Amino acid sequence: MNWTDAQSYCREKYTDLATVDDMEDLNRLITSGSSYNSWFWIGLKKGDSMKWHWSLSDRRFYRKGETEFRNWDTGTPQNGNCALMSTAGLWYNTSCDDQHHFICYDGKQDTNLTYVLIQENKTWIDAQSYCRQHHTDLVSVRNQTENTEIEKKISLRGLPVWIGLFQDSWIWSDQSDSSFRNWWPEWLLTDQSYSCTMVSSYSPDPSYSKWINHPCPAVETPEKPQLKRQVLRMKLNPKDQNLNFSDPAVQDSILQEIRNKLKEQGLPADIKVTWKKQPDGKVFHKEEEGSPKKEEEEKMKKRMMTKREL
Repeated sequence: MNWTDAQSYCREKYTDLATVDDMEDLNRLITSGSSYNSWFWIGLKKGDSMKWHWSLSDRRFYRKGETEFRNWDTGTPQNGNCALMSTAGLWYNTSCDDQHHFICYDGKQDTNLTYVLIQENKTWIDAQSYCRQHHTDLVSVRNQTENTEIEKKISLRGLPVWIGLFQDSWIWSDQSDSSFRNWWPEWLLTDQSYSCTMVSSYSPDPSYSKWINHPCPAVETPEKPQLKRQVLRMKLNPKDQNLNFSDPAVQDSILQEIRNKLKEQGLPADIKVTWKKQPDGKVFHKEEEGSPKKEEEEKMKKRMMTKREL
């Protein structure tokens, strides 16, 4: 199905197209489709307005107001959909395709590390993938205390780092505010027609199956064919006066002859030609002597003959 039809189907049969809140959700989704080895639509579709989100989408991680904390430098944000923290602790945004060091957050119970500085240059999406694979996610900065703590960690390095803040216009079909994204590196295309999301179950490690944005095939409404009907009146002068025009075989034979003539004149081969029956159910009526039509035709003949004689 195209994305819109899939959405309608899910809303009719279940609740909606799938929303993914976190890696645990994604793992369940991939496992449920792993036997099919295919691509699947999920409920994420590009919207019209941009919004800032944190990569770590777990709502339990944030207290009230903490998802809105910002520490932008003067004159920012401007161009760019991903956020960096400078060594002064101030934020600015730049292209997600730039490469920088980054900070991961590690919330696993088997480690005492909370913020992990990774001194490798990666794009924002590659940095996100690294943090999710080796730790928990790119760092979220929930308040000024955390901002200061991360600033101290990077100040001696002298280089800005990626943090988990990004902006996009993608929205979930069920209107969920989940900020979870798991894009395939270097695949997130900016072309406006690539506005629906697919996930693959081909990955050998379903825990890290990536998403791609793909054109939403349009819901095609076939145009109604414009039928043109034309009614023609015919007069037949058979050589065989005994020909039975009420015989269906005779009528079909005449129709076929008409079709052949029309094709010779360049009309489409699939043109439909049928007889129009009169109220009495007959197709042909024998023209009687003395009928108004007959008299009119005789007058026309006389006029033509007179012109020729003159």
